[in-house]
Amino acid sequence: MSTSCDLWSLRSVRLRVVIAIALALTIEGLMRSNLNMAIVCMLNSTALTDGKPMIASLNTSIEPATPLCPLLQFGESKVVEHKGTIFWTSQDRAIIFAAFYAGGLVATLASEVLNRYIGATRSVLYGGIANVVGTFLTPFVASQTNFGTFPIILLRFVMGFGQGVLWPCMLVLIAQWFPVNEKSTALAIATTGNQLSVVIAMFATAELCQLPWGWPMAFHVYAVCGIVMCIIWYMMVYDSPCHADKKLSRDELHYITTERVRLRPQHPNWMALMKSPVVWAIAASSFAHNYVTVGTITYLPLYYKTVLNMSLTSNGLWSALPFVLQLISKVFYAGMAESARKRDWSDINRITKFCNSSASFGIAICFGLLCLCDCSQRGAAIFLICLAMCFVSGYIPGYNTSAVTIAPGQTAAIAAFSRFWGQIASSVAPYHIGAYTKQGTADEWKIVFAVIAAICVVTGIFFQCCGTASLQDWDSTHSKAPIEVAREELIDSSKLDDSLRITTVE
Repeated sequence: MSTSCDLWSLRSVRLRVVIAIALALTIEGLMRSNLNMAIVCMLNSTALTDGKPMIASLNTSIEPATPLCPLLQFGESKVVEHKGTIFWTSQDRAIIFAAFYAGGLVATLASEVLNRYIGATRSVLYGGIANVVGTFLTPFVASQTNFGTFPIILLRFVMGFGQGVLWPCMLVLIAQWFPVNEKSTALAIATTGNQLSVVIAMFATAELCQLPWGWPMAFHVYAVCGIVMCIIWYMMVYDSPCHADKKLSRDELHYITTERVRLRPQHPNWMALMKSPVVWAIAASSFAHNYVTVGTITYLPLYYKTVLNMSLTSNGLWSALPFVLQLISKVFYAGMAESARKRDWSDINRITKFCNSSASFGIAICFGLLCLCDCSQRGAAIFLICLAMCFVSGYIPGYNTSAVTIAPGQTAAIAAFSRFWGQIASSVAPYHIGAYTKQGTADEWKIVFAVIAAICVVTGIFFQCCGTASLQDWDSTHSKAPIEVAREELIDSSKLDDSLRITTVE
């Protein structure tokens, strides 16, 4: 019979917390990425064509001696007429998409301060509310032409800021709620929201655009989902176990507080952080992780269209498949890491390095081999992309676990710093890949794949040499003996009965 101490028990409050985090990542991910698909329905045919010059000119760039790839179809394909009325040039769209990531970049700079003064829970809640309002307003603001694209750029910036605090706050909450042996599993559960949002957006947004009410439904439906998410978050998530009041059983509170050190948010020790090779190794892996993920999400459909010559239906199916497999591989990585620790196969430090290295070097090998693929090896190219996304899951029990274990008192600052570099990668990747794939030829994509492989190799070696999951001596909260920390900061003994209280010997 399971108890509330068991993570997978229905009575486990920390399970509800991590599911709420996954839901937040899913719904807010939908509110972020729905514009990517809905823009096809929003724009008139002239604007849409202006955004796809490399596809229109693709056949002219192929030498006569090279046979054209036969169209890959899934079922019956049909021509869909887009009756949008909005005209955004390709440059307008680039700025609109960049504005969201710019807002997220600013948010990472403010997330540590927000965590310290209003807490992780309220930071996420207020950011979610901003995204709900922004999603509701997007159809109206996008349709206004009096002020050009400035209003929609500003709106996307605010939405990006609201979502930018989510990832650092997630790491802080996991550091507070989960003991060391459960952190990798908690991260795997929480970050499933990233893959679910992409998979759902690939299919659902296109269908919502075709409803009688038109493309605004692709925003209004997700905004309603956002309202539900905010209500669930407000009711289920607390900054720490000792804020959960009577909803947390004494057994579960005792299990959490005795299995890990619960710390109050502290002022960041930026001098120590900037001098720490471990922190820089985490930041470097965050850069690689986000570069690969954002670049793939943004340009995979274009690669399938221009190089592998897929129909729209096939493109949607094969574009979603890598992220479905990534979701499955996340479960595998989390289970492997947890089993290795429970069975004493290895310590957390070696497990963290192994998982991170398998991600970095696995992705590098896959993208390196993609340089050898063209239209004639379409099956191999699809397989390598799917395998690369599976390897991406290794970053979760890898550097993400390191971020929440090396200095519990500095988790907010470490999360904000690593996310800052991740946001830079998220902003750079679309522009970089777009600059190299103006014509959409296989040779251009080989350059992109080679750069991605190089980034993963360099950051993988860096983490292997400097990364760790061990507590760092510069974390001020661990300069004291563990019993002092427990007595001064950890347990609110009013929540425990006499049999569970920690006693000390003077």
